[in-house]
Amino acid sequence: MPESYLHGLNDDICSIKGIGAKKKEQLSAAGIETVGDLLSYYPVKYKDRRNAVRAMDAGTERDSLVTGRLIKVQLRPLSGGRSMTECTLRDDSCVFYAVFFNMPYLRKTLDTGADYSLFGRMRVRNGARVWTNPEFSKTGGDRDVRGILPVYRHSAGLTDINLRKWIRDALDTTDLDTDWIGSDIAEERRLCGQRYAYSNIHFPESEQHYKKARYRLIYEKLLMYQLAVRVNGAGLRDDQTDSSVTETDMNEFYGGLPFELTEGQSKCIEEIMADLSSKRSMNRLVQGDVGCGKTVVAEAAMYRCAKSGLQSAMMAPTEILARQHFESISKDLSKHGIRCGLLVSGMKPAERRSVIDDTASGRIDVLIGTHALIQKDVLFSDLALVITDEQHRFGVAQRKIFANKGRGVNVCVMSATPIPRTLAATVFGDMDFSIIRSMPSNRKKIITRALDAHTRERAYIDMGRELEKGGRAYVIAPSIDSEDDDLYSVQKLFEEIKERYPGYTAALLHGRLPAEEKASIMDSFKEGRIQILVSTIVIEVGIDVPEATVIIIENSERFGLAQMHQLRGRVGRSSRQSYCYVINYSNTETAQTRARAMAEISDGFEISEVDYELRGPGDIMGTMQSGNTSNDILLLSRYTDILENAISDADKIMEEYRGGGSLTDVEYAYERLMHADAADNSNVI
Repeated sequence: MPESYLHGLNDDICSIKGIGAKKKEQLSAAGIETVGDLLSYYPVKYKDRRNAVRAMDAGTERDSLVTGRLIKVQLRPLSGGRSMTECTLRDDSCVFYAVFFNMPYLRKTLDTGADYSLFGRMRVRNGARVWTNPEFSKTGGDRDVRGILPVYRHSAGLTDINLRKWIRDALDTTDLDTDWIGSDIAEERRLCGQRYAYSNIHFPESEQHYKKARYRLIYEKLLMYQLAVRVNGAGLRDDQTDSSVTETDMNEFYGGLPFELTEGQSKCIEEIMADLSSKRSMNRLVQGDVGCGKTVVAEAAMYRCAKSGLQSAMMAPTEILARQHFESISKDLSKHGIRCGLLVSGMKPAERRSVIDDTASGRIDVLIGTHALIQKDVLFSDLALVITDEQHRFGVAQRKIFANKGRGVNVCVMSATPIPRTLAATVFGDMDFSIIRSMPSNRKKIITRALDAHTRERAYIDMGRELEKGGRAYVIAPSIDSEDDDLYSVQKLFEEIKERYPGYTAALLHGRLPAEEKASIMDSFKEGRIQILVSTIVIEVGIDVPEATVIIIENSERFGLAQMHQLRGRVGRSSRQSYCYVINYSNTETAQTRARAMAEISDGFEISEVDYELRGPGDIMGTMQSGNTSNDILLLSRYTDILENAISDADKIMEEYRGGGSLTDVEYAYERLMHADAADNSNVI
């Protein structure tokens, strides 16, 4: 193909054939704006279709792959203007059929006498073996349904078939031969090229090809991150602050709290107050186990800035959490005359414009929201402080966006994900650290029990008792829907829960629901109109419902240990005794170890160390929950051998720069990382 027709990684996604305005909107909702975003939208798992079965041996219980020679194609008209294309095929075991509804064009595109492959569920109709609307392709062709095929996380309107087609087109038409990683590093680290990496992360020819591709992509992301950390640390970005956060009497704020600060909270606030008094911008990571009370630390910093006539912003990873923060923070700060605003993507245009205008004019002191805060039209009168909740990458990437909205903006990243100290020092080398270990005195230790298929019933009996006492319950499933008979989906669990507890109101919550519906469900759960919430991990971070006293985690083998600890933190948020049940259906040693660790360990920092040892790169046919890791830099950093190489190479690149070398690689890495973080696809490598 002529070079003038090649796409670049930064080209708009609409440059890919078949993507129009409607599909662009759907892709944008998944964080895909450019060709590079599409190629970086990695699979969450793979389907192994390398081994076909004879048509006579295909069962009706699950999808199967068969191949055969096309004997005849017939177009049959149906009532209402509909049609059916019937394909007759034969393999060495029998004659079988593939039928397609309302696809008359197929008749002209299929070649009688050629071999075809099809994948789908077989049904016996009048003694004939029939596949209805299967995936269908010429055997050995460019779009062969055989092989190792990717499965993607996708929102409404997107399908695996569409994503595979667009990604294949992007691979065929995009210039991937110009590599930003120098040939000397690539040779020393034995890195495959970009084209090889993208091709084999999506459509691996074999497990070995997949491993080489994954190694390259993990190394690349870690090298980008390490270069960006060094850019900040070397002072290549303006880190001085000229905003005037004045000394403030905090006694009014402390006196308005309905509780005494813990030792950990007090120490953390002291460190933040010292940062705000410094002439250098704050860049601090605050770690604290679930339920330790990090929000009041954020409120103290916001209070001081507001009393200095300056603005603060707080960014949360989900709309549910942003709304919860707005409720609690505005309640605490409004009594001190501090005005708070909420900005999320689901707002009505007039409401959004009003919040933006009030923020720009200074009528809002504290703006709380999601990534909507970093949109170009969101301007501040005098922004001094940005606090992000569970946004680990913000310190390197999105910080630059906020820096342009204020004068020497102070940054505080708050995380309930305990990070091993050695890893934190390596990954967040440009940040100062605060750790809150103490818990509020009225909290009781959550009783955690590890169960299996044989003892599962105990969890639901105990849950019924808690409901009778007036408690509320979470039931967690690893997926929204699943074809795997061994995997619980939220829909499957929801139907079971409604039947089990007819006297209580249950609701279904997952990421595909509209934002307004999710907010309404959470409000009803918090207020007690809903007693049982059947959910995916959308409730993982920060959701605070003190009346919730029990959580059941189904298919615990599909979750990481740290993730289960986060989920457990949704209960135990009052003085009432709370319970967590992890139900494991796997006999693997890792799954058994995770379940035991949950039952035996309650300290999040100890959990993080065990999880760090257990979490591996996963298997090519595994799913995200069972071991593959996402783009989050914390998870990628678990590949310690690759991380060490990336650290060493980043140091060499920066040394060459200081010696008068080109900054091209560093700038490219910084900008590409920032774009990837803004998209925040959260896909699997």
